[in-house]
Amino acid sequence: MGLLLYFWMDELKKLILRKLIRASVWGGKHILGEFVMNGMPENYRNTKQGKKLIEKTLKELKNDEWIILLSKKTGKGSSEHISLNPRKKEEIYRFLTS
Repeated sequence: MGLLLYFWMDELKKLILRKLIRASVWGGKHILGEFVMNGMPENYRNTKQGKKLIEKTLKELKNDEWIILLSKKTGKGSSEHISLNPRKKEEIYRFLTS
């Protein structure tokens, strides 16, 4: 991966984490994955490359155990829900202030 891609992924990570912190979705509280996608800038969610970058960023956040992805059943089928890992709270805030 190029250096520029790491920069954009870090910026997207910060954007996603701030959105989840503002919504206060720690631990058992979760938010619909679509709401996170809708909060991303248009140049990311409206392009194939941008969507791929968002998905890659979410996967990296999950692998770092900063977010928890849950598949929840809803009235219209099942959908992906996201919450922040409360055990990584200090690590997340340290990343956001760096």
